[in-house]
Amino acid sequence: MTPLVVLAALALVPLLAILWLRVNGAIAFMSLCLGSVLVTYTSSDVDGVLTSMSTGSNRLTVNQWSQLALLVVPLLLTILFTRGSVKGHKKLTNVLPALAAGLLTALLVVPLLPSDLQHQLHDQTAWTQLNNAQTAVILGGAAFSLVFLLFTHRTKPAPEGEKKQSGKH
Repeated sequence: MTPLVVLAALALVPLLAILWLRVNGAIAFMSLCLGSVLVTYTSSDVDGVLTSMSTGSNRLTVNQWSQLALLVVPLLLTILFTRGSVKGHKKLTNVLPALAAGLLTALLVVPLLPSDLQHQLHDQTAWTQLNNAQTAVILGGAAFSLVFLLFTHRTKPAPEGEKKQSGKH
């Protein structure tokens, strides 16, 4: 595959999956943030365990695959367990968090790919533009996600005359 197709797939596949399966884009974006934290703080321990369990495998390959798994598994679980959660008018407002999640996926996955593929991707103008927009993607995605979560997950007040049920009977 050409590097441009790989880069487009890294950004578009999550975006389209989120929109098509009606997954909450804000939660998907936050799950990628969780994956990034997992890669940063736990990958060396996970890598050590996986390397000790496998015999004769290349440590660098194990490290790359474990980091990719730590990054992507939270997103995949989010897509699996929250599909169909965006309904009605929320589908339109879900586009921005979904776009941010797709772009963040590309930004986070590319540095974890094998070095020869990384170099090919880094030579692409599209990667340079995306990498230069990294701060905007992260800040915009965080802001869109927070706003989306705050305004779409409010509980409706109980109608007048109805009492809230307490946990006691």
